[in-house]
Amino acid sequence: MSQSAAYNDTVTVHYTTRTRDGGVIEDTTNRKPLVLNLSDPHYTEAFRKSILGMQPGMQKTVIADPDQIFGYREHNRQISVPLSGLPSGIREGDQLTATIQNEEVDVWVVQLSEDEALIDTNHPLSGETIEYTIQLVSIESPTRPV
Repeated sequence: MSQSAAYNDTVTVHYTTRTRDGGVIEDTTNRKPLVLNLSDPHYTEAFRKSILGMQPGMQKTVIADPDQIFGYREHNRQISVPLSGLPSGIREGDQLTATIQNEEVDVWVVQLSEDEALIDTNHPLSGETIEYTIQLVSIESPTRPV
């Protein structure tokens, strides 16, 4: 019987991430697969949980609602900041890393005026329902009792 992926396992997967309208966000099919530990909080819980119980060679598609993945858009996460505090040459749509309350976060420049910039701290996929197609390539388990 094949081994199933468990919480502390390190797994290798190929995946395709899409928006519900079919737009491809990321696809590892024709490149190096992703290697991750299923307990690593760097990856969303919905993504990690969807791999649990899979066996090598299995493939499945999972739908993750905004509350399971990147959350909903929060308008209070758009902040006006002085343009003088941003790098010169900044343009609308640029991504920056900012320190907010002693935490580094990615922000996006939404709008520029003569002396201010409106930045957005929401994840760019917040509010989106995401579809993952995941193929489990292999499992590397910590030593487990038989």
